[in-house]
Amino acid sequence: MPLPLPSTFYPELKNEYLADIANQLLDVRHDTMSVLSSEWDDAYTQESTVFGRCRNRLIALCKERDWLSLRHAGMDVTLCIGNKVPFRFFRDDPERPKKRGFFRQNHTDDLFPVDLHTPVMWRFIVERSFTEDDEDRVYFVGYNELQERVSLWEYKPGITSLYETGHAAAPKAKELPPAKVQSREGKKSAKAEGGNASG
Repeated sequence: MPLPLPSTFYPELKNEYLADIANQLLDVRHDTMSVLSSEWDDAYTQESTVFGRCRNRLIALCKERDWLSLRHAGMDVTLCIGNKVPFRFFRDDPERPKKRGFFRQNHTDDLFPVDLHTPVMWRFIVERSFTEDDEDRVYFVGYNELQERVSLWEYKPGITSLYETGHAAAPKAKELPPAKVQSREGKKSAKAEGGNASG
């Protein structure tokens, strides 16, 4: 049985807000990994740089989004959606998180516990792809006071629509004329001939 979406518990946790943060995390990760691929880079240099850059990007994002705020700027950075729901982010296994401190809460990362079905902490989790053909994924998970998952949102890269599109009529196909293709050498000689004709 699928877990309820985060917005079930807090309407502030809108799909578009979660997708915005997930996109930022994936973009920074992709950009960082693409430049840290020298023979001197390893998992440590890559992942620590990714974490630092993601942390700084999300802190900066607080100035750009009125629904996002900074609660704690330390290395256990905590941000807040809608001035109500604090969260942190990790690169870990969404099924069985193993990072030290994953479940540790700082003084700004606490929600009042209601019952075992209500999340008391939220985490964005970036799951690294294991093959080059795959893509990294982002999850937003709510945990109860027993550290059990009780809410789950998954961001699927490459899917831009957040809304149902099955009932919309598909636009009619339009026939396009064939593309005009010319080699780079052909363009250079055409420019040279044109330049000689005007001189």
